[in-house]
Amino acid sequence: MLAFVACLAPAGPGLGTGLSAALPAQRDATPPDIVILLTDQQRADAFSAAGATDVRTPAMDRLTRDGVRFTRAFTATPQCSPSRAALVTGRYPHRTGVMGNTGGQGQPAGMSAALDRSVPTIAQVFAAAGYDTAYFGKWHLGGTPGDYGFETHNATIDDPALGPRVVEFLQKRTAAETRRPLLLIVSWLNPHNIYDVLGAAPPGARALSAARLPGNLVDDLSQKPFPQRHYLAADQGQPFVGAGEAVWRRYRAFYNGLVETVDREMGTVFEALARRQVSAITVFSSDHGDLGGAHGLPYKGPAMYEELIGVPLVMSWPGHIAPAESDALVSLIDLLPTLCALTGVAPPPDVDGLSLVPILEQRASRVRDMVFGEYYGKQAWRVPIRMVRTERWKYVRYRSDGEELYDLAADPGELRNLAGDPGGAAERMRLSRELDDWIRRTGDPFPGLTTTDRGGNVRP
Repeated sequence: MLAFVACLAPAGPGLGTGLSAALPAQRDATPPDIVILLTDQQRADAFSAAGATDVRTPAMDRLTRDGVRFTRAFTATPQCSPSRAALVTGRYPHRTGVMGNTGGQGQPAGMSAALDRSVPTIAQVFAAAGYDTAYFGKWHLGGTPGDYGFETHNATIDDPALGPRVVEFLQKRTAAETRRPLLLIVSWLNPHNIYDVLGAAPPGARALSAARLPGNLVDDLSQKPFPQRHYLAADQGQPFVGAGEAVWRRYRAFYNGLVETVDREMGTVFEALARRQVSAITVFSSDHGDLGGAHGLPYKGPAMYEELIGVPLVMSWPGHIAPAESDALVSLIDLLPTLCALTGVAPPPDVDGLSLVPILEQRASRVRDMVFGEYYGKQAWRVPIRMVRTERWKYVRYRSDGEELYDLAADPGELRNLAGDPGGAAERMRLSRELDDWIRRTGDPFPGLTTTDRGGNVRP
């Protein structure tokens, strides 16, 4: 049987119907395995079960049928390394030592050093509780997974070989009749290879004709913070300046093909897991999303739009959690404390994430009313941003480039920035205070951070 667990966070009217009480793992004779399946740069809506009509994802859909899909799940930051650091530690990026992507000679202004080894990781927590730990695929946190508690690891970024490596690992465990529970993370590179879209052969006519265009494709960005316009005019968005519908259909079709490639790989791993017939909690998610033409922008950059911060999140534990759909606000930092609560493992102290077991047991419809997000920079370009999102409103503050306020009920495409509108003044003030309080409570260095130009020079 297959299963998967999710990271749940904040608010939402509730889980809907069909979610049975989550049974504590300690009532079972053997603790459940934990399987976390990650893609890279996959939007929350980029699989069939999430409503995408132009992509085929039978493996992801199978997981969704067996588990709980969270329709409002968010990353702590729309960047690879800091999001992954937050996921494996349960802490906001600014508390892990990884605020930007790791790597780069001389650590450019918008990038960070490796994950702080003094911060407990999910591998160290579960290894101390008697679990075997394994990590396969993209790591992107500095060092190797072995430096952070994963006993078995292969961080080669080679998607075609990833599935077979994991299957071989699982077969050897079965043959050895290993009785220790397993924490396994499998991390695929795609659909991150969307960056190859302009250099690759165009997708076929059928994929192009099926490709959907975003409803918020047209946005002159004139009422948006300067970094968004600069990203389009002078950074990675430059090839897409003035792009028409044909270009964006090609982008979407190519992206869908990458998602389908990952889905096939994931299906190979699912079959191997199913053959083991071991009780398992499984998580399917991604580190962050992709703009995909929203606001006329590609890839990921200095913004906090829904397409970037929203991620897929599916959780299942057969016999313990019934299939359902939840619109509670969810953050990836909640994964670690939730897994600990479900398995009876003591969580590390001082995590920022919250256990979502009260929601899973239907004792509560939410554990918080808002989620927070942050952004640091890219390459040599440091653009600090902070965000707070409630069920209806989103407030975004740039360190040096103004604010955004969106009424997501009236403007789900985030086209009208209300930060300077008198009609939004009350909400802007309320959410600004909430953000200030969060910055103080979490020790966020945001007020003292500097902004640079794209060459790494500090701006006045």
